[in-house]
Amino acid sequence: MKNGNGFKAERIIMLRDLLNLSQVNFAKKIHISQGALSQIENGKSQISLETLYNISKELNVNCNWIVNGSGEIFYQDEKPLNGTATKHVVVETKNKEVSNIALVDEEAHAGYIKDYDTPEFIKTLQVYQIPGYENGTYRMFEVAGDSMTPTIFPAEIVITEFADDPAALENGTLVVLVTVDAVLAKRIYYYENDRNIVILKSDNTKYKTFSIQKKKILECWVIKSKITSSFVENGILDNKRLAKLEQSLDSLKSEVKKLLKK
Repeated sequence: MKNGNGFKAERIIMLRDLLNLSQVNFAKKIHISQGALSQIENGKSQISLETLYNISKELNVNCNWIVNGSGEIFYQDEKPLNGTATKHVVVETKNKEVSNIALVDEEAHAGYIKDYDTPEFIKTLQVYQIPGYENGTYRMFEVAGDSMTPTIFPAEIVITEFADDPAALENGTLVVLVTVDAVLAKRIYYYENDRNIVILKSDNTKYKTFSIQKKKILECWVIKSKITSSFVENGILDNKRLAKLEQSLDSLKSEVKKLLKK
């Protein structure tokens, strides 16, 4: 691909791969046919202004990056971030082989953002000792919102381990990021040519992917497991589905019997 559109096509392919979307699903999101998308990716047709607009609107993508490769891939939040180097406060414990894990519930998010690096504040949080989580630096966070469903549901608590260097994490790693605006549970990705750009993706497709600069992250915690009660609700739903299925089978049997009598 030597023409100008070819370079745009390569970025479209890169974007689709980054979002882990098939040609069919990507085309649906930007309101064109799969055939039209294939022509664009092969460099055989130009990207229309309408398609550029749809990519920007539906996927939160920077059009300047698509056209000429400048700027970040995804638009950032409008509020400026004044982050510092990633660091953490350790919860002290008398037994060095046992980890006291502080819980940051949803009500404490705002206070944690303000005083995450203040030992006095961390001491005000409830702490727990959980088997299997010893000899490490851990935090628990209550997840707010539904941006990570169905992987993580609202009000579930995730157990996390501190990440010294977020840029060393593999693409797609589940993390809790602390910025000056929010405590976020997301999947973390990096643009291969600049690992200072952090791309954050939700598992819930209703939420758009966006990016921030690595230096704007206050803390990064890798999600290791979660504490949940959603399995109770899922069991109830499964029973309801089973009941509906049984009703459908009974109805089907009745219809078959009527046909056989005729």
